[in-house]
Amino acid sequence: MDNTNYIALSRQMALWKQMDIISNNMANMNTAGFKQDEALFTSYMVQTEDAKGIGSAPLYFTEDFGSFQNFAEGAIMDTGNTFDVAIKGDAFFCLETKAGEMYTRKGQFSLSSEGMLVTSDGDIVLSQNNEPLFFAPGETEITITETGDVMTENGVIGRLKLATFADNQKLLKVAGTMFENVDGNAMEVANDNVVVIQGAVEKSNVNAIEEMTRLINVQRSYEYVQQMIDEEHERLSNTISTYAQLA
Repeated sequence: MDNTNYIALSRQMALWKQMDIISNNMANMNTAGFKQDEALFTSYMVQTEDAKGIGSAPLYFTEDFGSFQNFAEGAIMDTGNTFDVAIKGDAFFCLETKAGEMYTRKGQFSLSSEGMLVTSDGDIVLSQNNEPLFFAPGETEITITETGDVMTENGVIGRLKLATFADNQKLLKVAGTMFENVDGNAMEVANDNVVVIQGAVEKSNVNAIEEMTRLINVQRSYEYVQQMIDEEHERLSNTISTYAQLA
């Protein structure tokens, strides 16, 4: 395979990765707390023996070297559900999971059979004391204040643990709307700039129209590169056939 096809294939691989990311974004545009992913690309320069001397140039391949999260805040939607909670500001709910402490913006909670505040997957929602929030049987007047205090008619149960990070881009998305922190990325309890809203959820920050437009453009680019590969293959085949006839 010649250099032209190698370069084209590198571009196709990057476009395929981008299509996969966009498709996942679109599949989660109705998922509360979901944060849009975007692919990162660069050109990778290779100096070859044929690319030396006057009038020559190195080869440039396309390299996808990762993705980044768009942590822009999604729209807040009122639900009226007691255990739906949204965050206005840069912070995350803290969860106790089997894999350790995780973080999310998806505040669709419920009560477990033991009376603990949990996620739809059964992960425990943590308080600032790093303990579960328990509700006694029969407690019905449940209020979650703007500061994250959780209380009932019998008094305050605890305060939601809300975390902020030095660099959100260092957070690793481990599943859908759940993130894991890494060593060296400082975490602290959210400050007064964060507001908790009961009876509401943060919608996905994916813009359906923008993502559809991006997907169409990527598909067209992919088809164009494939057409170029097919034409190059045909050119090489015709060249080989012509030389064979002259031999």
